[in-house]
Amino acid sequence: MGKTLVSGKLEVRRSWHDELMSTGKTVENTFLRSASSISIINIIMNFRCYNFDSGQGCRYCGLFAAPLSMSPSASVAHKITALHVETAVIAAQNGWRGTLSITGGALPPSQRGQTIKSLERVMAQLNESLDKETLSQLHIAPNVYPPDDLAEMYTWKDLGVNAAEFDLEVMDPAYFKAICPGKSKAVSQERWKEAQEAAVEIFGRGRGSFQSMVTGIEPMSSLVEGVEERILKGVYSAPLVMVPTRGSPYAQFRPPTADWFVEANEKMADIYFQYADTLDVNLLTDNRPGFTRIGLSYPHIILRDEMVRRLQEQGKFPPGLPSQDFID
Repeated sequence: MGKTLVSGKLEVRRSWHDELMSTGKTVENTFLRSASSISIINIIMNFRCYNFDSGQGCRYCGLFAAPLSMSPSASVAHKITALHVETAVIAAQNGWRGTLSITGGALPPSQRGQTIKSLERVMAQLNESLDKETLSQLHIAPNVYPPDDLAEMYTWKDLGVNAAEFDLEVMDPAYFKAICPGKSKAVSQERWKEAQEAAVEIFGRGRGSFQSMVTGIEPMSSLVEGVEERILKGVYSAPLVMVPTRGSPYAQFRPPTADWFVEANEKMADIYFQYADTLDVNLLTDNRPGFTRIGLSYPHIILRDEMVRRLQEQGKFPPGLPSQDFID
């Protein structure tokens, strides 16, 4: 209404975005196509989702609404994945530090055992291109289905992986079945939780085992209770605001009010302040590059900003936000 509420500044655009890749195109071209952000680089291994294509996709998701004919063949897909890794390498060589999310749509049941082969290709390229010290500073997390044998994550660790992301999406078991029919049919919610807890044992509490969730499509009570139950187990949750997505069954879904989201995130922030010191590194002081770093700000994760706001109000965090790519 004609008033300036607050002023801010854009994140600095880094010069490495203009570097040329093996294709002769700039890093930025590949970076944007992988839907990466300032602090997360996506390395996509599978460009379709079996659940979506079989009508069993998560109801809020429209990521794979593009026609099947637009998806690359297997041979081309491997080359695109390699380009995503090349993007991450160039970024890291230029000082970028953050999360490498090794991800993609759900594979058909008959192919899910092949995930380890894709991970091996990605990690081999990273190990060939980056020294061990740089790799250890990156937060490297497969965002995939739990392996049949959870001990396989020890092999992931040997490859250089240092975290695992297993997304529950929603916390209420009944809503999980209704909203994510493909995921719940393939792997029960209890099994997803077992995988998260195994990752805690293998990679560590908090940073080593985390999940993204979608808030606004289940009761606030089950959402908040679920976040508390998970952090007690050492699993860090990042609650994203539900945004109706074109191409998804919930494209016309009306999310809760702003007041609902504020209240839910205030309750979750209370939980995080209560249990902050129960993880490997205190959530309120964690300054390592990666998903749990205090001061990271994402458009759809209100919780992060609420935590920083409280810390600034208490005089425990400086004004503004730190560099989101960890480059001073």
